[in-house]
Amino acid sequence: MNLLYSVFNREDAESRGVLKKVKSQCIVFKKEFENVYLYISRKEEAVLYKVERDDMLEIQTFKYNKFSSFKEVSRIRKIRGFLRYNSFLKYLNEIIHLYKIDILYMRELLPTKKMMSIVKNKRLVKLLDYPDYPFEEQHKITRPKLQRIIFGNDKFKRMEDLVDLVVGISVEKNLKVDEKFILINNGIQSGSVKLKKQNKKNYLNLLSIAHVGFWHGYDRIIKGLYEYYKTNPEKEIYYHCVGEGPELTNLKKLTKELNLEKYVIFHGTKTGEDLDKVVDECDIAFGSLGFHRRGLIGGSPLKAREYCARGIPFVIAYEDWDFSETFPFVYRIPKDDTPVDVSQVIKWYENLIKEHPNYSTEMRRYAEENLSWDAKMEPVIEKIKELAKEKGRKPTT
Repeated sequence: MNLLYSVFNREDAESRGVLKKVKSQCIVFKKEFENVYLYISRKEEAVLYKVERDDMLEIQTFKYNKFSSFKEVSRIRKIRGFLRYNSFLKYLNEIIHLYKIDILYMRELLPTKKMMSIVKNKRLVKLLDYPDYPFEEQHKITRPKLQRIIFGNDKFKRMEDLVDLVVGISVEKNLKVDEKFILINNGIQSGSVKLKKQNKKNYLNLLSIAHVGFWHGYDRIIKGLYEYYKTNPEKEIYYHCVGEGPELTNLKKLTKELNLEKYVIFHGTKTGEDLDKVVDECDIAFGSLGFHRRGLIGGSPLKAREYCARGIPFVIAYEDWDFSETFPFVYRIPKDDTPVDVSQVIKWYENLIKEHPNYSTEMRRYAEENLSWDAKMEPVIEKIKELAKEKGRKPTT
């Protein structure tokens, strides 16, 4: 069978975390299905990849229209986005027929008229991927206002009715759903990240890696450092913030207001060896500290799984069901806007390294055994095979 993974995220730095997930899922699919393709957007074009084991081979690009008849309105970014999306869907329909696609896996595609016509294709096995499920409240918070007006929850519900399976990254523990839904947690390809080097020094480095949004809550770290240094502590603590994002300006402003420029370092976007070097110098990482700002109590962010695979202990302020309360390498802080209690985090870390001197290798082993995308996607693949059999498709290679 031929599987096409379609996602309208831009293939750029802002979507790096999403791209890791998407490509990892595609690599898992390739182990089960004959031909696997990834169709994704760029700034001025869409691109089609063919998955070859652990690699992506670019096989075709599709130029978006110049929208010459929309010279005035095309200057408005949101309008341009809709126009690109329509072109993206036009090519999507062509790819389905040209490459004889049997399985269509869609991540967060908007339910336009053209999209709805595609999902009405009864020949296809159709799957819809939601990063946060249930999605209604998240749409209110994360979707632009124009999208919320045009695409109400009723339209997403209608698209759900037309697909064969909804794959959700659950934001609620033990959420009850019918057989049309499969809820999974995010995973990671451990081999794609470098194991952190352990090093000893007389100061500690805190770390965050994200395309920073208000829900990351990293202002809590900066405010926590301010409270920490008011006590004239002996140990110096530095905070390394890696990544760009809409909240970065506010974090820099807060750092300046609190006179913490010496202790807060903004690295911008780092990748590959440059990112590995920063991680090697850091001791404690921070996942999301502001899920409550989105009305969430839990989830399975990719970054926490990456921290675990790298072997760096980390702090979170939400429920993550892949890490039990007894998992020693995660420190949980209150789900509110209070400053991080840096002294308590230091105390936890110092006790941890005494009890687990080889903590990095222990964390890596846990990630390999429990957090792989192969394990997370297994129930999805089994369900696809069932659906394919019902539609008269050959279920495996």
